[in-house]
Amino acid sequence: MTKINKQETSSGSIVVDFEIDSGTVFLIIKNTGDQAALNLKIKPSKPILGLEGKKDLRELAVFKEISYLAPLKEIRIFVDGYDSFFRRLKDTRISFVVSYRHEKGKSFKGKIDHDLKIYSDLIFFIKKS
Repeated sequence: MTKINKQETSSGSIVVDFEIDSGTVFLIIKNTGDQAALNLKIKPSKPILGLEGKKDLRELAVFKEISYLAPLKEIRIFVDGYDSFFRRLKDTRISFVVSYRHEKGKSFKGKIDHDLKIYSDLIFFIKKS
């Protein structure tokens, strides 16, 4: 088994991911580490259109800078309804460049790549109430 060094292959303890929940798309920013992330910057590679295509989520303050993200803290951002989001999605690939430092001063920078194609047919398995 190959041991993976998180610092070299990711953005340390910061996770930026998409979540599908009951026909709704969310963007999750989470500090999975045991230290706070300071001066956290997240740069998406392209627009993230939400609210029925009316809002580019890159304009939200969380994508400019988060001065302090506590250990194990999660920010869950509503993006759009599943149907609306995937109907407007032309290119399923998106990346996030993530940089921050933790409380002991060590800096991290990494890139998180996603291909949202893996979520495109999940609606068939989501039960709507």
